[in-house]
Amino acid sequence: MVRGRGEWTQAKFERYRKEGRGRGSGKDYKPWITIQDFPSKGRSSRTPGWKTNRVHHLLSDHEKRLFYLFEWSDVVTDIREQFPLDDLDLAMSIATDMGIKYPVDDKTATPHILTTDFMLTVNQNGKQVQIARTVKPSTELDKERVAQKFELERWYYLTKGIDWAIVTENDISRLFAENVEWIHSAYRLEANSEMDLDQLLELANLLKSKLQENDNTINTITAALDKEMNIESGTSLYLFKHLIATKKIIIDMVEAKISDCPSSKVIIEILGE
Repeated sequence: MVRGRGEWTQAKFERYRKEGRGRGSGKDYKPWITIQDFPSKGRSSRTPGWKTNRVHHLLSDHEKRLFYLFEWSDVVTDIREQFPLDDLDLAMSIATDMGIKYPVDDKTATPHILTTDFMLTVNQNGKQVQIARTVKPSTELDKERVAQKFELERWYYLTKGIDWAIVTENDISRLFAENVEWIHSAYRLEANSEMDLDQLLELANLLKSKLQENDNTINTITAALDKEMNIESGTSLYLFKHLIATKKIIIDMVEAKISDCPSSKVIIEILGE
């Protein structure tokens, strides 16, 4: 919740606000914390987003996996990571009411700005609603200081009228997340040196037919189609990933690792144009 590198000062806070951090939505949102601000230790990543068309700054493997599940969800319409609890007066007032010390920089005594891992916009019965989700390993939840900070966060969002919850690794299907990650880069169809977009779409329709005709593994089917069409190796697999990402092939994302399975085991439905 409190992350960053170096001293936290009032000048740095003002610079962040001037840069527009924690503001905007969609492609215009700027996270309060970026990977450049975070210590080098850890498993951080910069991941392009389908929904936002911008790079997301994810600071752990748990964050990255949950991000992929949010990307896949049809009800999530916007994802804002490292979202600040920047109503500082409210946050500090809640800490006082709780009888706990609000976190400040050890050297400058400047109050930190807490962050929530994800602020989501979701479609609920046709209305766009904000919900907040924090990711934490289950082994950390029993630590007193962690519990205190989460309680502060909970009260903050309760006061704001925003649904908030903790997500642990037990709530995240690792296989589901890995399957989404596997197809993620193929969401936007891009021409290559051999085929333009119209040709790729024609090949995609042929691939759909091949997938319905036999029960080999996905890798086997796509490799055979590349060879049959005398095209660059991997082209048909890229198209397969694209069809899943755009949900033109409805697939079981939690049954098994997609590429290793017979087509009949993972494909639920192949949709037409």
